Amino acid sequence: MKSDETLDVKGKTCPMPVLLAKKKIKTIAPGKILEIIGDFPPAKVNLQNFLITNGHEVLEIQEKQGIYRIYTKIKGQ
Repeated sequence: MKSDETLDVKGKTCPMPVLLAKKKIKTIAPGKILEIIGDFPPAKVNLQNFLITNGHEVLEIQEKQGIYRIYTKIKGQ
């Protein structure tokens, strides 16, 4: 899947991935696709919950060799 922006949170443990995602999302225009790349399993669940709770659409989650990629469409205003 093609993304407009990428956030790499590999090596970060909770709560940093969610805090970094929250900060990054503020800089992205509505309708754009953000790819979040991480490797800390609990953060994958926390990121999904954060995104859904805040109205962003989780489009796809890919996982390979312990690395996950979450693609999310940033909600409109």
